[in-house]
Amino acid sequence: MVDLGVVMPVYKQKPAFLKAALESVLRQSYMDFKLIVVIDGAPEMEPLVRQYIDGDARAEVMPLGQNQGVANALNAGFKKLYKMKQIRYLTWVSSDNVYYPAFFETLRKALAKGPDELGLVYSSFQSIDNEDRPLNDESKLAALRQYQSKPKDKLLDSSIIGVSFMYKAKYAKMIDGYGLQPVEDYDYWLRLTEHCEIKYIPVELMDYRVNSTFSISATLQTVAQHRYWRYRYHLARHLARGRRNIEPLVTVIYPVSVVDGSSIERLENLYEQAFSNYYCYVLDLTPGGQATALLSSVSHPVTDFKSFANESEIKALLYAVQMLRTRYTMVLGPALFPDPMDMEFMIAQLSKADETAMSSFYTADRTDIRYRRHNEAPPRPDLYNELFRTEALLAILKTL
Repeated sequence: MVDLGVVMPVYKQKPAFLKAALESVLRQSYMDFKLIVVIDGAPEMEPLVRQYIDGDARAEVMPLGQNQGVANALNAGFKKLYKMKQIRYLTWVSSDNVYYPAFFETLRKALAKGPDELGLVYSSFQSIDNEDRPLNDESKLAALRQYQSKPKDKLLDSSIIGVSFMYKAKYAKMIDGYGLQPVEDYDYWLRLTEHCEIKYIPVELMDYRVNSTFSISATLQTVAQHRYWRYRYHLARHLARGRRNIEPLVTVIYPVSVVDGSSIERLENLYEQAFSNYYCYVLDLTPGGQATALLSSVSHPVTDFKSFANESEIKALLYAVQMLRTRYTMVLGPALFPDPMDMEFMIAQLSKADETAMSSFYTADRTDIRYRRHNEAPPRPDLYNELFRTEALLAILKTL
């Protein structure tokens, strides 16, 4: 009985990649599946698809008149699969990746043998270039396996599921389809896993073609495109936390009195941090709102701007911190975070410290994270890039 439904969205693709992808799907060891190939407004691809399918009865071609994007193409394919009542498992595949023969069988077996609440399984994968050369040696594969094996709650911080996955149709039907391009897969996992559990299978089941000619990632190379992707990525996490009633843990305050290119660089450096459960307030100290005008051009879903025209930085900080309700607060200074994990590490350290620790910060040589403590001489000349307990920062500001 056919119980597995598969969608492959196809827009523009190199014929050799498309052929390899389709052949790898049609040669799976588990053969009881239905494949819907959605031609997303690229009629020139349809003859190639039909040629490579070569009359396989398991495959069906669905042409869309106009290009609608990956999310809409997926939704069209899955809508057809939902009409097949016997379909219990779902996945989708890309037109430039290569799937190992046991890809369907391994993932399906994990779902079938798991408990009812298990709704999504995923595996590791190898990365390849346009010439099919592997990009990860064993040490890199081991690092990827460790990254992907994080617990379910870490999905709120990063897309640990990756590109090799399968899920139960009954849970997919509980949520709306794919959306929020170009992070449609990550947003989907966040919504799906609000209804089910996940399981990681630490074995490579496919080759993921990195930055292939017509891939989504290849279209995100400019600064503007990356900013758009990053905004949507942060938005997916922000919306997920809102649905789960998870309050931000940190407020980041960025006082700006002089506006130049480094101000944008500093804010974007914050947005590239792995930790994302924060509010950000830009305190605009400029006389004419110049900081707001410039920095608001770099969108972020949890950044807001507060005008303190011609006010001193300390007074603006004191007023702002008195209004905060988050456990921790950080004041951004001009120095960039050298590592995208900096905030996460400081939070981890301060959350474990005893109550005499007012803050955590990196030493000047970045070899250690230390604490500011009550009744000790100030360990640093300023308050910048230091993670404070909010009440401790407020007490310090009142003395300045």
